[in-house]
Amino acid sequence: MTGSERAKEIYLTGLRNQHGVEAQAIETIERELDRMEPYPELHARMKEEIIRSKTQQARLETLLSGHGTSPSATKEMVTSIVGKVAGVVHLPASDEVIKNLLAAIGYKAYEVGSYKALITMAKAAGADGDVQSLEQSMHEEMEMAEWQLNHLPRIVEAFISRTETK
Repeated sequence: MTGSERAKEIYLTGLRNQHGVEAQAIETIERELDRMEPYPELHARMKEEIIRSKTQQARLETLLSGHGTSPSATKEMVTSIVGKVAGVVHLPASDEVIKNLLAAIGYKAYEVGSYKALITMAKAAGADGDVQSLEQSMHEEMEMAEWQLNHLPRIVEAFISRTETK
C-alpha cells in the first residue's frame, strides 16, 4: 500500500468515525431534550443542534459516497452502545442539566478537534475538495461551543433560581 493509499484509508476511517460521533450526538440530545424544557433558551438551542448534527451527518455521507464508500453500521452500533453507557452515568439528578451541559461542552471540544483532524487527513489524502465541507462543520461546532460557554453562567443561575423556589 502506498503512502497516499494509506492516507486515504485513514481519512475514510476518520469520516466514518465522525459520522458515528454525529449519530451519538443526535441520540444523546434527543434523550436529554425533555429535561431541558425548564430552560427555554437551552432547549431551543439543543433542538437546533439536532438539526445541525443531522446536516453534518448528511455532509459526511456525501463525502463518503464521493469516495465510493458509506458509513459503517458496525462502528455506529458500537458508538451508540458506548453513548448509552455514558448516558447511564448521568442518570437524572437534581443538577443534571448542569452536568449534561458541562459534558456537552467537552463533547463540542472533541468534535471541533475531530473536524480539524479530518481537514488535515483530507489534505494528506489528496481530497482537497472535501475541505470546505469539513471546515463548515468545524465552524458550526466552534460556534455552538462558544454559545454553550457563553450561556453556561446564565443556565447555572437559572438552575440555582429554580432550586431556591422548590
